[in-house]
Amino acid sequence: MPLNLVARKSLRDNEEHLNKAHEEIKNALNGEEWVIEFDWDAIFDKVDEHIKKQLGETFYKNLCPNISKCIVNAAKDEITKESIINANSAKKIVLIVNEDPKNSAYWKYEFNNGQLNLLFKKGCQNISDAANFQLFKVIPSEGVYTLPTRLSLKKNQERYDVAFERIKVVTGRDWCFDESSMETIYSTAIETDNQREQFGDTFASVLENIAQNIEKRCKDEMTLESFNDVTGNGRVTFRHVPKQSTYWAWSFGNGEVIVSFKSICNISDNSNIDFVKVLPVPGVFSLAARLNLKENQEKFETAFERIKEVTNMDWSYEQESLEQIYPTLEERNKERVGEIFADVLKYIADNISKKCKNDIILEAFVEATSNAKIVFRQNPKASGYWNWTFEGGNLVVTFKSISNISDNSNFDFIKVLPVPGVFSLAAKINLKENQEKFDTAFERIKETTKIDWSYDEQSLETVYPTLEERNKERIGDLFSEIIKYIADNIVKRCKEDMVLESFLEATSNAKIVFRQNAKANGYWNWSFENNDLVVTFKSICNVSDNANFDFIKILPSPGVLTLASRINLKENQEKINESFEKIREVLGNDWTYEESSLEQVYPKLEENNKPRVGDLFAEIIRYISQNIVKRCKDDDMVKEGFVEATQNCKIIFQHVEKQSTYWVWKFDNGNLIVSFKSICNVGDNGNFNFETLL
Repeated sequence: MPLNLVARKSLRDNEEHLNKAHEEIKNALNGEEWVIEFDWDAIFDKVDEHIKKQLGETFYKNLCPNISKCIVNAAKDEITKESIINANSAKKIVLIVNEDPKNSAYWKYEFNNGQLNLLFKKGCQNISDAANFQLFKVIPSEGVYTLPTRLSLKKNQERYDVAFERIKVVTGRDWCFDESSMETIYSTAIETDNQREQFGDTFASVLENIAQNIEKRCKDEMTLESFNDVTGNGRVTFRHVPKQSTYWAWSFGNGEVIVSFKSICNISDNSNIDFVKVLPVPGVFSLAARLNLKENQEKFETAFERIKEVTNMDWSYEQESLEQIYPTLEERNKERVGEIFADVLKYIADNISKKCKNDIILEAFVEATSNAKIVFRQNPKASGYWNWTFEGGNLVVTFKSISNISDNSNFDFIKVLPVPGVFSLAAKINLKENQEKFDTAFERIKETTKIDWSYDEQSLETVYPTLEERNKERIGDLFSEIIKYIADNIVKRCKEDMVLESFLEATSNAKIVFRQNAKANGYWNWSFENNDLVVTFKSICNVSDNANFDFIKILPSPGVLTLASRINLKENQEKINESFEKIREVLGNDWTYEESSLEQVYPKLEENNKPRVGDLFAEIIRYISQNIVKRCKDDDMVKEGFVEATQNCKIIFQHVEKQSTYWVWKFDNGNLIVSFKSICNVGDNGNFNFETLL
């Protein structure tokens, strides 16, 4: 229905405001002529009554300037202006009463089918909202990005340029975004209007943090070189990975830096991500490992210099061996490989410096490590955390796992250091450490024997393999103590001239020979062979037995009698002389016994009696003397007959196994013959009635 007169007059009186708005819009849109269109038939009946009475004032005078203001403000940005023109192909703004009960906005623009509509509530309140409406938020935009996103990107373009320039300064090449990746993450990760409006700001901040990180880490030449090698395209690519474990992660591929994120959160993480750990580099080591090795190079050199001071050789480690064990390290240790093995080498140097102060060790060590190179190996089944061996002129250091690395400062490599000959190095050192004790013992033997003594080294080498492992490295301690006890024994027993004479005759080589016999009767036995003193042991036990071993019993002696027997005879000579003196006092002539007869009966004696031959025959002669004195002293006829029958004044001993009594006397060729069946009842000689034989 047609408008009433009041409404028509109101519109007529305010039409100038409508025209002015049209002109302002035209000027803002580069001459594009738009029309603000009012369908009064649709509008009039729906607005409030008070609006009907002042239709021109409300819509022309008050609303139209606000509409033009909204368009003019939006058109100040060229992108927005272009988008507005493209979106409103109908070139009109159509006023429509918004009857949607859910609508909360007083004034709202929207584009629909190439036309810009302005929807309003029928009360027409808050008309200024039509001027302040953010039109760019509802303008359709070509491509993936909304217009607010495009505007946000444009607004932050300078920040992008500055950040890329910072990266260029470091890397020497131009950088940019991978646009397709930006569009992809925009579609999958940007969900809210606010995120879309802040898209440019957000990723400007991301890029600034990326630039800061690259600047910081690429100060190291090795990092920069590796970074440039893998980012030849000079491009940053973004990926949205909702299931990744961290908010942000970097990787490298296709010549690009690939920055992935779980969600738009903790953007500053990009300034601290240690991309060195994931930066691909040629060879086995990661870049982080290579950098750590480089950072610790001075420590490596210090350790090798310390070893050089001891060995006078330039040392190094075999890099190939470190590359081989690198994959076996725990991930946390891989990036610390330089730090760890610098410590390992320090402890190795400590050990070498400490133990090689000994000339023997140093000589053996230098000979065993002619390559002056340390080779590392890993063996998870090794018995200890760290083990040293010597192979092919190298020092091979094997570890079970990276643990207890200080063990290297105390590892007793002396036990495994190869040396020429039979003895281990530990044994040779122990022998050297005890040389003074050996010399002292031999000097004591020399004081007694007047000749220089030594031990037969070959014999010690022969018995060495038979020793228990714990005794092998103590061989010097053990055998210096053994020789001390041997010296004690020799000094003690050779005070007797006869023993000394026999000992010297039996040991003209003045050498002690050692032997081992697991089946020997006692722990220690002495013998005299080929002019050497041979000391045989069953096992290294009761070594002090050597101080008390009665070697006199086995010391070779000229004639039939052993030295022990000869000594026993000598010890009893005074008793024998006393007995013969008593006979001389009665008979008036000097008596003796025939030594050859004693030598003839000697083999017939029981073994336990042989060393006591002096004791036994001194007692036998005593009984013989008593008998002669008793029967001849007071009876001249017996005396005369006895003297006549024993003109040689000599006792001859005989052994007659089958005689009827233990002891029998007879007179033969001027001698007194005393025969015995066995050494038993020697007192019978004191009562034998020889008168019947005269």
